Amino acid sequence: MEPFALVSDTAHNLPPGMVDDLRVAQVPLTINFGVEGSLDDGVMGLEEFAELLDRYEKGKGYPTTAAPPPSRFVGVFTGYIKEGLSRILTVTLSHKLSKTYDSAVQAADMVEQAYPESEIEVVDSLGGSMLEGMLILEAARARDLGRPLQEVKRRLEEMRGRLSILATFETTKYLVRSGRVRSFQHLLASALNIRPIITVRDGAVTLYTRMRGRMDNALDRIAEEVQRTYRAGPISVIEGIAPDLKEKLVAKLCQRLNLTREQILETKIGPSILVHTGKRAVGVVWEQARSRQRKPQRP
Repeated sequence: MEPFALVSDTAHNLPPGMVDDLRVAQVPLTINFGVEGSLDDGVMGLEEFAELLDRYEKGKGYPTTAAPPPSRFVGVFTGYIKEGLSRILTVTLSHKLSKTYDSAVQAADMVEQAYPESEIEVVDSLGGSMLEGMLILEAARARDLGRPLQEVKRRLEEMRGRLSILATFETTKYLVRSGRVRSFQHLLASALNIRPIITVRDGAVTLYTRMRGRMDNALDRIAEEVQRTYRAGPISVIEGIAPDLKEKLVAKLCQRLNLTREQILETKIGPSILVHTGKRAVGVVWEQARSRQRKPQRP
């Protein structure tokens, strides 16, 4: 059976070395700095990028993200086809968060018309960060086992419904500056010392709940929800640049879930997401048990 190639955007937050090992071609999102220029996601180091966030205000050069144009996907797809890999699976950021999915679909149609022997499938992760990353990990595992493209696509579409994310951050000011605060507008009128916990539902970011007091309270709530629904399978802790928060969350999860640290994939939030959360952010992505359904929480 002919193997298939894997393609993604850069919003998955898998560690760079792991991406190379998985043999995943990345199409970068663009980060714009107003009229001052733009760069590809991942070009600038995370520390350097985080320092830039406090130099700008909303609408005055504060970084914004943009989906890659279809031409970038076309270049990657045609490159694989010319190498003899005409079957391609692409995993993207949620269509409700970015036009990346639309770009990939448009590019796939263009390439399939030019190369009728090709077969290019695009899977909407209905999320970002390690929600997307977990699907890429599964796709690479199945590819290396020799599973057919269509079967793997169906597997990812089924798996994405069981993946969950909860994340928290110390301040909403970066949401305001990035222009993504509309869904969380009521937080701005709240008393100080409120810690929002966000999740993703049906492909869109939404407020899960909010906690008063120290960040530890938010971390406890996150660990409690993971314990309630987790049974087995992959789990990942993601952070901006907040090693203290990451250490606390990892410790809480290990204790509650009876896991070793080696069983948790630890990784960083990339620039395309950091612009909305700031560096003092941390979260967890996990696969829920099949029989469990996510229940809406009142903020």
